[in-house]
Amino acid sequence: MHSYPSRILLLLLAVLVCGLVFWSTIGHAVQLHAAKVELPETMPAVVYGVTQDQQNFQWLAAEFDGLLRFDGQQYLRFAPPALSQSASYSQVISDSQNQLWVGTWGSGLWRLDELRKNWQQVTALPEDAQIQSLHLSSTEVLWIGTTHGLYQLASGSMHAEPFQPLAGQRIWHLAEQGNGTLWVATSNGLYQLFPAAVEKSDWLQHEVFNQQEIRTVEVSDQLLLVGLRAHLALLDISKPESLQLFGFGNPNTILAESAGSWLVGSIDGMFRVWLAGSELQSELLLPAIDVRHILRDKFGQIWLGSRNSGLLPLMPSPMRAVKPDLSAFISSDKPRRLGPSSLTSTRWQALEQTLLQLKNGQWHELMFMAEYPVAYVRDVVEFGPHTLASTDKGLFRLNDRRHFVPVPLNITLNRLNIERMAISADGALWLGLWEEGVIRIPAEAATQHIMDWQAVQLQPGGKAQDGIVDIQIDARQRLWLLSRQGRLYLGEQESMTLVWQPDSVLATGYFQCMLAEKDVLWLCSDRGLIRLSQDLTEAKVLGQAEGLPDQRVIGITRTDHFIWVLTRNGVLSFKPDGTQLHLMAGRRGLDFNRVQLKGLRALSGDKVQLATSTGIWQLSQDDMTPVPDNLQLHLTSMRLNRQLFSLTQSSGSIQLPKSVDELQLQFQLLTFQPHLRVQYFFRWQGQQEWNALGQDALLTLSQLAPGTHRLEIMARAGGQEVRTEPLVLHVPIPFWQRPAGIALLGVLSAMLLFGLHRLHTRRLEQRAAALDLVVAQRTAELEQVNRQLKLQSNTDSLTGLLNRRALYAAAALLQAQRCRTTSPLTLVLMDIDHFKQINDCHGHHIGDAALKTFASFLKKRLRGQDLIARWGGEEFLLLMPQTDLQQAAHLMEELRVGMQQLNVPELTTPLSATFGISPVATQADALEQAVKAADMALYQGKALGRDRIVLASQAEPSKH
Repeated sequence: MHSYPSRILLLLLAVLVCGLVFWSTIGHAVQLHAAKVELPETMPAVVYGVTQDQQNFQWLAAEFDGLLRFDGQQYLRFAPPALSQSASYSQVISDSQNQLWVGTWGSGLWRLDELRKNWQQVTALPEDAQIQSLHLSSTEVLWIGTTHGLYQLASGSMHAEPFQPLAGQRIWHLAEQGNGTLWVATSNGLYQLFPAAVEKSDWLQHEVFNQQEIRTVEVSDQLLLVGLRAHLALLDISKPESLQLFGFGNPNTILAESAGSWLVGSIDGMFRVWLAGSELQSELLLPAIDVRHILRDKFGQIWLGSRNSGLLPLMPSPMRAVKPDLSAFISSDKPRRLGPSSLTSTRWQALEQTLLQLKNGQWHELMFMAEYPVAYVRDVVEFGPHTLASTDKGLFRLNDRRHFVPVPLNITLNRLNIERMAISADGALWLGLWEEGVIRIPAEAATQHIMDWQAVQLQPGGKAQDGIVDIQIDARQRLWLLSRQGRLYLGEQESMTLVWQPDSVLATGYFQCMLAEKDVLWLCSDRGLIRLSQDLTEAKVLGQAEGLPDQRVIGITRTDHFIWVLTRNGVLSFKPDGTQLHLMAGRRGLDFNRVQLKGLRALSGDKVQLATSTGIWQLSQDDMTPVPDNLQLHLTSMRLNRQLFSLTQSSGSIQLPKSVDELQLQFQLLTFQPHLRVQYFFRWQGQQEWNALGQDALLTLSQLAPGTHRLEIMARAGGQEVRTEPLVLHVPIPFWQRPAGIALLGVLSAMLLFGLHRLHTRRLEQRAAALDLVVAQRTAELEQVNRQLKLQSNTDSLTGLLNRRALYAAAALLQAQRCRTTSPLTLVLMDIDHFKQINDCHGHHIGDAALKTFASFLKKRLRGQDLIARWGGEEFLLLMPQTDLQQAAHLMEELRVGMQQLNVPELTTPLSATFGISPVATQADALEQAVKAADMALYQGKALGRDRIVLASQAEPSKH
């Protein structure tokens, strides 16, 4: 029997310990302070308003889709909690405090704070106010145009004041002049509003505007461009009599492009209107689109909000063909292969088996005679009085009858295929050959009869098969020769010396061309653009992270101020010091899939010509898009335990709840330039080295332990490195795991143990023997169980995944649980494509490595609740609890794309797999039926070409 005080002491200690545990786990759970958002199911179709905030995000007022944030790749929907999903959004604008003002059609005006968390409705507007326009003046006054009048909202206020002179008028648009004057487009004319002297405000008295519906207005200096229902009116404010009308249907919005030039959006398309002398002219830029808003973002890109096509960028104007026109010889209807252009005393253009010569302002085609089956022409040079052409069938000379005839050389070769020609500083002619080295013809041959020419074959460093692809002479009159394998030679008199060759990594690609300058050499390769220092000791590779549209460089040239680089995904230009990067991707009239090797040639005035198989185009810096130098890297969204959140900070501290099963962080460099290639990297917990993420900065963290975690993200693009400050993730530590808690619990535990010891010493002594016996029995039972577990392994020995027997056992438990919860369960059967070829071509050890790599990839990317097993051979089976068919398909698509980045040693082609997905019912044989259905879907995917996902409901029965 215990004494009464002892029992009271024991009870109090137990209550105290339990209270501390409850307080540390429940009372101090940290909540995440971030706005919940959602992904829209479809792309926005009707966009009435577009703005850009201080973080460079774009915000859209989409009629049926709500307020959307766009980061260049993904839309997120933000909505006031008091509005229904059917609310119609009409306008959005950002202010100097980074707040958003969101207008609706019949549901008032709302403010979203700079943290993108709290919504507040503007008061004093009619309950059913339909907001037509928003304008934030230079004095931070927000002017609100509605269908029933104009209102103003002072800075810092949430109470709108009506502007009585325009009560009852429909306000279509507002524009501000440099002196602060507001021009108000209304349903009843054009109103001139002086905010500093309201009593002077009045209607603009002109017969064209009186009692007319004014849809939009734009003011630039003293020029006022007004959009009426069927006209544009141009008025010099200082000269009222200067008004001129221009027929134009239904203009919706106007943006001043430059002095005397405007962009006008209408229901018929996007137009450019400009003042030519004293007359207005226009051109259609984009047909069949109802443009409702025009935004020029901070990078100079024009974006259109439309009523039928959502948000889209305004594409540049069509390219200009180089003059004189070549359409008589090449066009989109008759594409032809071109060689590099040549400039002697006249202009030449190689055109497959012929040559075009510019003479008297027109191109003339010079043919090779039929007995000389020339496939292509590469170069034209003037060697003394001789005009020479290099071809795949040797060297040809233009005779007096304007026929190209072969030049006999005193050298016997397997194949006289000439890639490049150049005249060195001493007047000698150098011929770069395909796989046959170099031929040098001395300068004195230019004055001799061609039958007396004494050509000398030079073997480059003893490498007879080293083909020369380019020859350049730099500002110091040095002759450089580049081989296809990247070896660089210096030509001197009657010899050529190897001075540089690529390392083992760069040597795996082909070299195409070079640019020789006084202090640097630029080499074009399949691995990027290589910059060689003057002393040839430093080689820097510029790739997509430095701004290249594509890793493979096929052309390069130099104008007065810029270096131009050609790839099959676009053109890059930059200053020789690496600054002022500009890009151009494909556009109307220019398909980069058709660009020609060495297809860039410098023109005067910092212009270049670009050759494609359909034409030759002229480019200038005006055709290029500048790469911004103030790019911002943001944490654009976060998924916490499947709930989507939006945060305003990419750095600092985020307080997470105590239970973090899965955390996904999505980062984005806001460039809005899809042709600017971005590479992402991360560092975790203060690591020194950066880990590559590729072109998609999505991190998935599972089962975050309590404590503090540190994450850094870096993006490389356009020669820039943009980093976030460390992002600190705090997961609450339970009180008993903190030092104070550990100490307190230790003291309490000691007191409790001491009391128990005092109360139960005698009883423990009596039960000691019985307890020893129980312990011995339990120990024996555990040892027996361990022996059985060792005999029956649950894992696959190669991959470490569950084997088929273990998965069946786990599946049985899942099925039993589902009978009580009826939660969805999805089964995925996946099979590595072409696995037999991997074993046959590379050996079973490579096949085993591929299986291990794939299994490790699955372990990292799958969720903690998913069960994965090796089903046999190259087949894997996955059970996904609490996951329906569509969710499973989405997750498998991420796996399918992600596995192509896997690196298996000695395996040159990326891994891919085919996935069959089937839901699992709850009846007794449901698992077997699901396996059969998934196997049928997998078989269908293999039949359709592999590397795809097939749902069981999409697969048709196939005859095996």
